[in-house]
Order: sequence, then C-alpha cells, then structure tokens
Amino acid sequence: MRPVLALLLAFGVPAPALAAVSPVLAARPSPSAAGLTAGKTALSNGAIAYRPASAASGPLPMVVLLHGAGGRAERFLDRFVAEADRGGFVLLALQSKSATWDLVPLHERAGGPLAMKSGPVMRFGADVGRIDAALAEIYAKALIDARRTVLLGFSDGASYALSLGLANPQLFAAIVALSPGFVTIPAKVAPSQRIYIAHGRHDQVLPFQVAQRDITGLLVSNGLKPQFRPFDGDHRIDDEKLAEGLAYAFGAVPARSGL
Repeated sequence: MRPVLALLLAFGVPAPALAAVSPVLAARPSPSAAGLTAGKTALSNGAIAYRPASAASGPLPMVVLLHGAGGRAERFLDRFVAEADRGGFVLLALQSKSATWDLVPLHERAGGPLAMKSGPVMRFGADVGRIDAALAEIYAKALIDARRTVLLGFSDGASYALSLGLANPQLFAAIVALSPGFVTIPAKVAPSQRIYIAHGRHDQVLPFQVAQRDITGLLVSNGLKPQFRPFDGDHRIDDEKLAEGLAYAFGAVPARSGL
C-alpha cells in the first residue's frame, strides 16, 4: 500500500473517491493484424510496445509490463528489452494515469486488510480503461497468443498485476509479481493460471512477510497455486528470479512443490 494512503486510512480519512470500474477487460486478440514493426512503437496514453527483430511471424508471446510507483512506461520497458530479445516475445509497457496505479483500498477490515477471503476491499479506477485501450491497440497491430501472454509488475505494479490479472485469465495465462504489497481476489478465479511471486527478504518498502504469508496464503486459500520465491535483497528486481519467473510463466519451468 502507498505510504500516504496508509496514513490516511490509519487516521480514518476516507480514501479518494473513484467511480466504480469493473476490472474485466474487453480487449481480445485478433486473428488478423496490421503488423507491428521491429523496435519500439509509441501507443496512446503513454503506452509503448517493443517487438524484437528476431520475433517469429506467427501468433507471438507477449509480456505486459506495469511499472512501480512514480515509474515511466518506456524506462520500465527498457529494463526488459534484453529478455525480450532472447525470448522473442513482444513487450507492452503501460503508463498509469497518475503517479501510480489507481487500485485504491476503500477501508481496512477487522483483523487486517488480508484477513478475508477476497483480501482488502478495493476499487479500480480509470487505469482499467487505459489498459484496455492499449491492449486493443496492440491486438490490432500484432498477432498475439493469449495462451502465452504474461502480466508482469513491480511493487505497486505487482499488486495491480495480481489483482487485475486474476480478474482476466482469458487474456493473461500467467502473472509475475515482483515485490507486491497486496492483492484483491475476484469472485471467480482460474486455478490453471500460473502465478509467480518474488520478494526480497530485506525489503524496507513492502514487507517480505506480507508477500510470503498473507498474499501467498490468500491465493492458496482461493484454490490457486502460486510459486513464491524469496531472494536475499531489498526492494528491487532480482535478475535470477526475473528469468525464473518468465520461464515459469511461459511454461518452460515446471512448478515446484511447496512455497
């Protein structure tokens, strides 16, 4: 949770009012597309796509990227270009409307924000529409394989990726959450959806125990099988866990037993 919002909630100040928005996305991959050229392509609302020169011509795998608080889409995309070149997958980096993603906790529940089956009470805002539009735009430009599409986020983006991705298994076969802070569970989930979570043991921004115990436990209690992987570090993206997470998300690495 963002520090300022956490303080507001602690002192009983209502969360910012947002129009209720369904997290279910309407965009769908198209069997035909105009073509996405190699390299970077600027899209609407600050989103940016990247297609490796080595990418195949058929339906392509894709990783959709959600930056952390205060991040920028293009800078976050640049972090993953080498992985995309090696893996031959399209990148789509999205830009939040404000400083970070607008999934806002409405109030804390008795017993803690993750005590109930669905997690904290949340409300999605305008970012859902922006993401839907960017997806529709990339689907019109490239043949994308939804069976090999991954939603990946870091920090606030990881919390948003978990919450939005679980509500849209028709678009995201897998979710990679790097150092998340919370998750909200939709009414229905897809047990087959692959979920990978990595978190630093010494994270001073979003507590390690919340990810290991509360988030992972909440996913398991809802019939999901998350793969939780700790690393010896702080609030950052660990290269080894990133590579492992992408391999697992694309089905190249089988699930491990235990968490």
